[in-house]
Amino acid sequence: MSEQSITTLGDFLKAGQTEYQVFDIGRCLTELSQEQFDAVEHQQQPYPYPIARQAQIAVLFQHKSAKQPPYLWFLQFPLDERGLLNLAARNQYLEYVINALGHEITGELTEEQQEQLQQNPYLLTPSETQRAALHAHVQCQHNLSPSIHFEAAEAYLLKPNGSQNWQNIGLQGLHEVAARLMQRNDISAAIAEHFASYPNGVRSPLAAALEHQSIPAHLRNALLELINTADSELTTDALRALASASDEPRVQKQIASLIETANADQLVVIAARLWRILAEPTVLNSYLNAIAKLDVTLFDALFQDIIALPTVRPQLLSLIAQQQLSEPVQQALNRLKSQVK
Repeated sequence: MSEQSITTLGDFLKAGQTEYQVFDIGRCLTELSQEQFDAVEHQQQPYPYPIARQAQIAVLFQHKSAKQPPYLWFLQFPLDERGLLNLAARNQYLEYVINALGHEITGELTEEQQEQLQQNPYLLTPSETQRAALHAHVQCQHNLSPSIHFEAAEAYLLKPNGSQNWQNIGLQGLHEVAARLMQRNDISAAIAEHFASYPNGVRSPLAAALEHQSIPAHLRNALLELINTADSELTTDALRALASASDEPRVQKQIASLIETANADQLVVIAARLWRILAEPTVLNSYLNAIAKLDVTLFDALFQDIIALPTVRPQLLSLIAQQQLSEPVQQALNRLKSQVK
């Protein structure tokens, strides 16, 4: 493939004879199909999971024939006001990479090439949680053995009152357990039984791990029983752990019933991890009423976050156009609009 015909990141990866996967890591870890990513790169659709007007992605690739470990790029690109990929930024990144590597993108890098790649502004430094979630998912997807951290996490989660000290559990181990719950009924059953009683130092990072992985139905049902508890921290952790099940009707119904009494942390989790429930106009209206009671800075941040979501934006704009908003929400939007001018 000639250099002139390379107009997208997907073109570049194909020209390098690689097999590649693209993951969103900004919200919940989600693999984008090559067709979906190609549509994003051609501005045929908005980026589906924007975060702070950015597309935060991980690209995993290796040469089709060479037997070598895969390469992993963490990248972030700006999005425009419609949620479409900023092509100028993407093209600039491609220029950096092609100038540094040519078409040998899976070859051994020289020190000069590494320095050139590090100088581009579109590299993303992932959080520890983002990195752990992706590595755990890829391990499981490619039938690779878990790390040395897996056994300690497994032992504690199965028997929290046993000899294993919870302070010895590594974050990576929790993510590797979470990635395997669909195959490990014994661990998912133990989590369902003990989630509420795990110490906060285990439960909170476990919830963060569960956000990014699929969970079995019996664990989902157990977590649903916890979202109306009087313990607000437990409710928040249970909400986070339900992220992958947010398209389930029962989950959507119960979370919708919580919105009116949800605290600020829980409302943030709903926007960041459970946004799919906001595609329903009645639930969205309830959510707007709830965030209108928050600090103005937090309202502004949450409103701008959800209006950027392609699955929520049409319903939100429709509510505004039809003037179906409560007075507090309308006042908050008027204030926000006056600041933008």
